[in-house]
Order: sequence, then structure tokens, then C-alpha cells
Amino acid sequence: MFGNAAIQSVPRTGIGMDVAHRAMVRKEQKMPRNIIKSFVVAALATVFAWQAQAADRTKVKLAEVVRSQLYVPMYVALNKGFAAEEGLDVDLVTANGGDRAGALVLSGQADFALAGPEVPIYIFNGESPDKPLIFSALTATDGFFLASRTKIDKFEWSMLNGKKIIGFRPGSTPGLYLEYVMKQRGVDPATIASIITNIAIPARDGAWASGTGDFAIFIEPNLTRLERAGQAHVITSIGKEVGRADYTVFFAKKSWLEKNAVTAQKWTNAIARAQKWTASASPKEIAEAIAPYFPGLTLEDNEAVVTRYRNAGVPIWASSTIVDPAGLALAQEIMVTGGTLPADKKVAYDKIVTTDYAEKAQQKFAQK
Repeated sequence: MFGNAAIQSVPRTGIGMDVAHRAMVRKEQKMPRNIIKSFVVAALATVFAWQAQAADRTKVKLAEVVRSQLYVPMYVALNKGFAAEEGLDVDLVTANGGDRAGALVLSGQADFALAGPEVPIYIFNGESPDKPLIFSALTATDGFFLASRTKIDKFEWSMLNGKKIIGFRPGSTPGLYLEYVMKQRGVDPATIASIITNIAIPARDGAWASGTGDFAIFIEPNLTRLERAGQAHVITSIGKEVGRADYTVFFAKKSWLEKNAVTAQKWTNAIARAQKWTASASPKEIAEAIAPYFPGLTLEDNEAVVTRYRNAGVPIWASSTIVDPAGLALAQEIMVTGGTLPADKKVAYDKIVTTDYAEKAQQKFAQK
């Protein structure tokens, strides 16, 4: 570009000027080649160095239940290079469902997964001889928000009575937590029993936009998209209504953890570091860090989402990789209340959770 610009600036009138022009052409053509050659050599050196580093990293496949800013610390760990600095090359896949995330882990198609604690608990109580273990916390409570089709200035839970409500897949954490809150707030049992639960995750926004339901629960970034389109109005955070109840966790099969303890520790370290970074970062800094995972949203949209989560009225993101015993106990109580877990099938904390990795990660980063 520099050579062409210089050529165009040389006057091309007269024989003398033609000679000068040809000399300038030769000079300008030669200089870019030298510059380009230097750039190519430097670029190749960078690529080879990166490939050498990447070859030394441990490749792992992680299945996330859905793609959402609810999992901000995980995306921070990936995009800020925390996982790479721990020596991990992470292949992130979106399962679009806790049951699917669990199936990927059981079948060996994913090394570990991020989903609600109900998934490893269901598997633990199932027939699989290779029991799952939760090894790191990520979120501290429900990240969904109750929304209405029309704006409500003063909301009362009784307003849900007799209305159609879009919930979530039966037995999932979003569905269970919504039902739990509705029961706690005295909503009519018939209304709770008629919650719409058969809409696939990718189809929920479209169903709402087409007129299905009077109320619904939405997670980010879906809520922001609908809100910006004037199709949804936020009422309250389900997490605020519930309080601390571990909502999404990292889990793997016990056999995988036994063989890959170092890898599990590295990932937990990356999450602990990301949690610490996220706690002190501004909404704009966080929005910039997670932007590659949400290409359909503007930086301003991501910043608004982060701000919404921070102002939800309760900590949405866990401040530690250690799963909170009381939080897991409440999560199981919610499952019992929802009828998906018999009371005598509750799993003891030390049977479903290993704190080895989380405790080491917290010790490591508490000193920094």
C-alpha cells in the first residue's frame, strides 16, 4: 500500500519525470518486498512458537449445558488465557440441555461438563457403575429472570394464578427453581402444574415472540434480546428469590478424575483465577473478555447483561471454586420439592463432591 501511494503521488509529465518515475517505482517495489519478507519471517516464527506451545498443552473437551453469560468466569478463564497458561487446550461444546451434557460425559464424548448439580445427582442414583463427582463450583444461584409480556409496575406473585407460564425442561434446574419459588410464594398449585415445559431450548424465544405464554423465565443473552425488541419486561431474579443454592458445577466421572487429576486441578486453577479477576473487573472489561462467545451481541449488550447479573440482588457467580455444602443441600431440597428426587435419595456432600481440587486452587490464588 505504501509503495502504490507513493507511485500515485509522482507527476508523470515529461521525459525526465518519466525516468524519475521509473526509478521511484523500482525503489518503492523493492522496499515493500523487504518489509513483507521481515513480516513473514516474524509471523512464521510466532506461528511455530505458538504451535510448539499448543502441542505441549493437554487437550480436553468440555460440554456446557447452554451458552450464556451466566457462565462468565468460565469464558474469562478461556479468553483471558488462564486455561492456556495452565497448559490446557479446551474444546468447548454446547450441549443444549443438562441431560445431553450428562450423556456426553457418560459416553466419553466429553471429559467433563458444566451443568446443574441435578445432572450428576441423577447419574449417581442411576445404574452407571462409574459415579460422577462434582469438583468445582461456578455459579452461586439461579441465573434466570421472570419476565412478563406486558410491563407491570407493581408485581404480586398472585398475578401468576391462572396464567400460562413458559418454564423449562422437566427436572432441570431452571424448571425446579421456578416451581420452588412459586410454591414458596403461594402461587395456585393448578397454575404450577400447568407450566409449559415441552418447548426445546432453541425454540423458546421464538415461541414467546409468537405469543405463547403470559410469563416466562429467561436466561441471558436471550432476555436482553427480547427486552431490546420490546417483547419482554423483567420482573425479578429467580436467584434473588431462592438465595444461595449451587446452580451450575463442573463434574466428571470418577474414573476420569482418577486418571486426570492434574488436568482437573489445572482447570480448577483457571476457574479460581477467573473468579478472582471477574470480581474486580468492570462490566466493560468483562464484556470485552466474553465478547467472542456472543458474536450476535454488541459490546454494550454484553455490558448491560453483566451489570444486570451484578445488580440481581444476590451473588450470581460463585466467589470460590468450593461447592457450598448448604447451597448443595438447598439444591437437593428443591429437587425433592419438585418431585424429581425422593427424599431418601439425597446424596451426601462427600459422596458427590470432591473438594481436593477446589481447596488447592483457592490456596494458590488466595496468596496472589
